[in-house]
Amino acid sequence: IHLTLLGEKGMRQLAAENHRLACKAADRLGAIPGVRVVNESFFNEFTIVLDGDAREVVRELAERDLLAGVSLGRLFPESPELSGGLLVCVTETATQDDIEALAQSLTEVLA
Repeated sequence: IHLTLLGEKGMRQLAAENHRLACKAADRLGAIPGVRVVNESFFNEFTIVLDGDAREVVRELAERDLLAGVSLGRLFPESPELSGGLLVCVTETATQDDIEALAQSLTEVLA
C-alpha cells in the first residue's frame, strides 16, 4: 500500500534519499580508524570491515541502544575470515544525527 501511495515519482525520490543517506554513512564510517568500506558501489546496504570481531562490536553497540548492522561472522561462522565484516543498511528513516551517533559510538568501541 505504501509503495502504491508513493507512485513512481515518490518511489524515485525515496530511492534517491536512501542512497544519499547510505553514501553519507559509508563516507562517515569509512573515515573511522580501523574501519574500511568494502563496496565501491551500492544502493542502501554496504559492508565495512573492522579491525576486530564484528560480533563483539555489534553487542557493545546494542548495549548503547544502537543497531549497527549484521555481523558477517554471525551469518557465516564457518568462515573466520569474515569475522570483521559488518553489513550496514541505511534507509530514509535514518537521520544525520543517527549516522553521527553510530559513527561516534563505533569510534569509541574500536578505540
